[in-house]
Amino acid sequence: MIAPINVKIKDPTVNIVGWQIESEKWLNLNREIGGNPWFYPLTVKGAYVLGIIHAICQSVSHLLSHVNVKNITYIPAFGIFSSGVELLGRCINGNPDLRGTVKDLRNGYKWLASSEINNISDNFQLIETQIKNYSITQLASLRHFAAHGQATASDVDFIDYEILGMMSSLLADGLDRYWEELKTNEKRCNALAKSNILPLRGWPVKKSWLLFEADKFGKYHSVKSIFTRFQWTI
Repeated sequence: MIAPINVKIKDPTVNIVGWQIESEKWLNLNREIGGNPWFYPLTVKGAYVLGIIHAICQSVSHLLSHVNVKNITYIPAFGIFSSGVELLGRCINGNPDLRGTVKDLRNGYKWLASSEINNISDNFQLIETQIKNYSITQLASLRHFAAHGQATASDVDFIDYEILGMMSSLLADGLDRYWEELKTNEKRCNALAKSNILPLRGWPVKKSWLLFEADKFGKYHSVKSIFTRFQWTI
């Protein structure tokens, strides 16, 4: 029996210090939640990332359901959403430490535009609302504003409430492309292995396996269809 959604390689094909210990932790975590024993350590790590980002999206939806969303919860919702984009960028970059988060965030946004992130500049206009166009750089500045820069972010003077509505479909498409590349692209798998993501708990992996299970009609859903369920228009 071969697991139907394993990534391309069981272990990285480049030298990564500490991978043997880390891989055992991913396998143990998968065992603890009753995951398929045929899944590779890198498959479990990828599922962990998807589970975390799905939980982030649920948090965004919850914040946007607040009765006074524009005055209270929209800014935190954008900050939380951007954390998911940063996590995606960390995996794409293969970031092995705690530095370089701005690059991770920008490359995460670039991935939402195209898998060929080297062809996307920081000035690329990722979304267009009725108010204005937003570049990768501007979206990164908005994340700084939403997270901890409201006292110092002089380049942000208002919040556009259409932004997150534009992001849900971009994220769904980007995550779908990322998962598909993990199943076919050795370089992408090596970057995931390098990325500094700790196997702390089992629920993100279990969440992914439950999302991947067939529904009551026996239908399996793609990553894109799973994340397209989030609709953030207010």
